[in-house]
Amino acid sequence: MSPQLMAFDLDGTLVFDQKISAESVEAIHEWQAAGNLAVCSTGKSIAATIHALQGTGLRFDYYVLYTGGAVTDADFRVLTSHTIPNVVVREIVETLTQEQGIAVYGTTLESGHDAHFPSTTGSKSSSILAHFAPMAVEDIPHHEFVGIPLFIEGNEERMERTTSWIRERFQGQVDCHRNQDFLDVVPPSCTKGTGLAWLDEAYLGGRYETYSIGDSWNDLAMHAWAQHSASFPYSPLEVQDATDTVVATAAEYIRSVLKGSTIASS
Repeated sequence: MSPQLMAFDLDGTLVFDQKISAESVEAIHEWQAAGNLAVCSTGKSIAATIHALQGTGLRFDYYVLYTGGAVTDADFRVLTSHTIPNVVVREIVETLTQEQGIAVYGTTLESGHDAHFPSTTGSKSSSILAHFAPMAVEDIPHHEFVGIPLFIEGNEERMERTTSWIRERFQGQVDCHRNQDFLDVVPPSCTKGTGLAWLDEAYLGGRYETYSIGDSWNDLAMHAWAQHSASFPYSPLEVQDATDTVVATAAEYIRSVLKGSTIASS
């Protein structure tokens, strides 16, 4: 039997209201105690992931961060990474901080806090990225940016318009990946799937049977990479259709795999 590796999204999969349930923590510990690898696969930065896991007792074996922009070991030492040209970061920040209803963040390879670029149209932010420090546009050249998360809550037209502008204006320089209320701007050809493929094949030798669990659009590439995949009843239908099964909780999925049983997709 092949060793097993499961990739876990964070927000909307393990993290709800900035907390991870005891049941999820226990199930992941059971997964690791059985000799399996647990990989955190998220759009979050190093800093945001450290904050999200603080006090939970969870220590993943590896991390695919920034929607595939970087891969680290269990101690957040960077194994491989990609960055966005600072000139591109600056233009995106200068343009979108003038837009109504968008909170503009920056994620870097440095630990500590993420950056929040003050809006010119009023204060706006997201509790999902709760640990940040304000950054001026003039400070951009002093950092290496792996991602630009854009919080665009509850406005589908604004989300689509922003996505189209970024893809057309910066074609070949960045990619965009949609989450529920976030648009993650990342280096080109970076997805959760590419990050996991690098980890699994180039770094670990491709010897694992692979599983994924995640709730949203930016998990689609992760699910396509995995041999077995799961989403949730509240996931967009496109995501549910792309996974092998739909489960109530991550803990349910973990324990079903450990027992060697399958869950019928709904």
